[in-house]
Amino acid sequence: MNRFSSLEFEDAGGKRPRKSTPGEPVRDAMYFYREAMGCYLAGDFEQALRSYSRALERNSVFLEAWAGQIRMLIELGEYPEAVIWADKAMEAFPNHPELIAAKAAACLRDAKPEKAMGFSDFSISQENAGPWVWLARAEVLMERKSRIGQECLSKALLEAGEAVNLIRLEAGRIDVRYGHYSAALELLEKTVRVWPKSALAWYELGRCQAHLGFSEAKAALEEALRLRPNWRPAAAELDRLKRTGPLKRAWRRFFAR
Repeated sequence: MNRFSSLEFEDAGGKRPRKSTPGEPVRDAMYFYREAMGCYLAGDFEQALRSYSRALERNSVFLEAWAGQIRMLIELGEYPEAVIWADKAMEAFPNHPELIAAKAAACLRDAKPEKAMGFSDFSISQENAGPWVWLARAEVLMERKSRIGQECLSKALLEAGEAVNLIRLEAGRIDVRYGHYSAALELLEKTVRVWPKSALAWYELGRCQAHLGFSEAKAALEEALRLRPNWRPAAAELDRLKRTGPLKRAWRRFFAR
């Protein structure tokens, strides 16, 4: 039995959550959704996946929890599973653009660019294509070295509404992934100002600054580790930074201008 078997759930009426004691928060779908978001911002994608699953145990038609669960599968490198769960989610939300876009992102990471483009085309053709649709579109186009990818990130931010901080973080992460460090820097600096307790935001900022040859990268990565001690990706990035000589850092700063 693999970890994904635990993602199976019953309808909301099929399994009752345990009763809360007086003064304890009600452990409903929103409780676990908020918990999942906190885990995500800490870079703990495994725990976020579990919490999204528990949210769906309480409410099987909670779109944001479905979408979050699929995104965490992608973060964990479980691309075929992400596609399966996107299809399962669309049983409740047929042809929802955000779920189709999630399939596009999963296919792209799974080295299936043509499928990714097809799903992305389909997602933006639907009504009410939101910011996650445009983030996925940006990735698909950046993979093809298209400059339109940056326009799609801007579109995602314009469509973000109250989710602008989350979309800004994701846009910054995409820019880092595709080597657009100068563009990512502004987005990630804004993110850590809004969410100073997000280890993930500090980690991504530190990675970005390191690629640009900025000395501030060390402090950003150390902050990520202070917020989440012993986090392997941040520790590894900090170790790489310490082994980068001053000449190479100066070279990176020069070409970042």
